[in-house]
Amino acid sequence: MVTFNEDCWIIYGKKHCKWALGKLVYESIGGPGSVDFNWKKVIKERDKIIGFNHTHPKGSSDPSTIDDKTMTGWVKALGKPLLCGIKSHEQKFFLYKRTENKSVHSQNIPFIIIGQFILAKIG
Repeated sequence: MVTFNEDCWIIYGKKHCKWALGKLVYESIGGPGSVDFNWKKVIKERDKIIGFNHTHPKGSSDPSTIDDKTMTGWVKALGKPLLCGIKSHEQKFFLYKRTENKSVHSQNIPFIIIGQFILAKIG
């Protein structure tokens, strides 16, 4: 029996003007419907982190309800916009950021991945 588990990467990098350049660093493997990672490390290294990438082995490349809740929490906790990558049958990236009324909104964004590096248009 083959088990499909989710994988997670942390994206370390910089944002400049309308672009984000980051390196995807493998973090952990989870279960069939979720993946955990070292949240203490994220808090400690928050100034270097620009987002996260994970797989949906059996699902859509769009954010799930859990993804939306998780990313909303991280945007509020870290106080900055974050990338959220999801890979299933295709790879997509979303930018989660606060709006003027303090709610968190996401939008699909263009990107290029070369090896372990991502260049994403964030503005």
